Amino acid sequence: MTKTVRALKEKILAEMIDRPGELKRTKGGIIIADKDADPSGIKPRWFKVYDVGEGIDWLTKDQYVYVDHGRWSNGMQVDEDLRLYLLDNKDCLVVTDDNPMKDLSV
Repeated sequence: MTKTVRALKEKILAEMIDRPGELKRTKGGIIIADKDADPSGIKPRWFKVYDVGEGIDWLTKDQYVYVDHGRWSNGMQVDEDLRLYLLDNKDCLVVTDDNPMKDLSV
């Protein structure tokens, strides 16, 4: 059973798709290690938008947003396969309709 969760006002709820600590592999087989625990690993992350509040008109559900490092909540486990994060909408750097992680596999 999936719970219904909605964003209010000027809030953004999203799923992190650029997860720290996971190895990524390009289609060509190159492994990209994540250095999240290292200062060199401090970087923005990609999120897939789950829901936006009525006060946000520049972003819609299922778009992808690149968020400045650490500008999101600790997250909330909605169900077994879904953890949502509250994003700081002032620190969203890029918005796209295309999955930026599509050429990487975990």
